[in-house]
Amino acid sequence: MEITKHANRSYEDFDPLFMWRREEGRDTLELHLPGFRRDQIRIQINHVGLLVISGERHFEGNRWKRFKKEFEIPSHCNDDAIHGNMMQSILSVVMPKKSPQINQEDQQEHKKEKRANKKEEAETSTKEAIAEEDMAHAEEYQQFEENYNHVGPLPQETTREVALKFMLVMVLILVIASYLADVSKSLMAQGASYFHN
Repeated sequence: MEITKHANRSYEDFDPLFMWRREEGRDTLELHLPGFRRDQIRIQINHVGLLVISGERHFEGNRWKRFKKEFEIPSHCNDDAIHGNMMQSILSVVMPKKSPQINQEDQQEHKKEKRANKKEEAETSTKEAIAEEDMAHAEEYQQFEENYNHVGPLPQETTREVALKFMLVMVLILVIASYLADVSKSLMAQGASYFHN
């Protein structure tokens, strides 16, 4: 245990015991926090998607006990539905699992991302093929969004996912602009040769 001093307080850090319970519809994280009350504990998800559980309580005199633990949230759990419950010094953090339909849609999204990555790495033979493929992806994504809205709210997107989607849109715009420029040059050349003859 580490003891640090802060103003008139002396803090004693401790590492609480914990265990995971895996069940069919949810995973539950249980922490043994002797002497803590519900209002002395904080549960949050930080900017990198980790579950952070922390707390501090008065011990005796100017001595305080505190802890801070970080846990990775299982990918099959719905981080928007995480909630905690305190009973007899045991904090239970319940992480409901995503429904099977959402998991299938996540797999479809993952497959789309893989296809998009392969598309960026490989060169295509013609600009028309790229434009057709991007249009097919756009229609597929629109269908995915319509289906997903029937299930519930969309999960928060990571910065990487947002950046990837933005890059795909920009590539699509550049390909279409380049294609239109080539078509207009071709038409101008045909028009010029027509008027010369």
